[in-house]
Amino acid sequence: MSFWVYCNSCFLSAAADRQLAVTTCGHVICSVCYQKGKQKNCLICSSQCQISPLSDKSSSEVKTLFSDINVVTTKHLTEISKVISFQSRHQRKLLTHYKKRNEKLEETFVKMKQEMQNMAKKLNEQSVYIAKMEKSLQHQSAMAPPVSQMSRASYSAHVQKPGAVSSRPSSQNMPGFHSSQSPSVSRFQGAPLTPELSAFNHRSAWTSPIFKPSSSFRGSMSSLVCPSP
Repeated sequence: MSFWVYCNSCFLSAAADRQLAVTTCGHVICSVCYQKGKQKNCLICSSQCQISPLSDKSSSEVKTLFSDINVVTTKHLTEISKVISFQSRHQRKLLTHYKKRNEKLEETFVKMKQEMQNMAKKLNEQSVYIAKMEKSLQHQSAMAPPVSQMSRASYSAHVQKPGAVSSRPSSQNMPGFHSSQSPSVSRFQGAPLTPELSAFNHRSAWTSPIFKPSSSFRGSMSSLVCPSP
């Protein structure tokens, strides 16, 4: 047992006739001093407590309190190193993920900034163009005559005065047009063919398209043109 383990009342170490124990309130007391005090009360702080003798049969929690600090340190440092390594690895992965995410966000931000600059440039160009067009329209409006004068001029140009336009009757609608032409047509159709036309007709197989009415039809037409006295 370590040199620092002693009774908190008599400050003596463990011996053959003196056995040490630990109380639930955290004090070490020997069996001789414990008998001097009240049962179930700590001789040091007078609080109610229970005692656990220090031996090989003590609980693991009690043994841990009295273990060698170097052994405990080595054991716990190994466990701590494992815990630190595990946590650090996952923290680095998370940090790498956030770095990549920030890089993508920065690239997106740069692209959006460029697009906004291009849009602002286009808006400025369109504003200049609109201002130029408005100025041109104002100039044209100033140079053009008033609307009232234009409407009067167009109205006077399209108005027709009564009797100004003379209507010429069509020759087809005139009475007697067909009657004056019909005798000449009938005379032409009833006339005999000339020798030249007859010779041409005999030489070629072409048939004259001239309509040849029957003798009764020619007689009726002749009676209409030259009525009998």
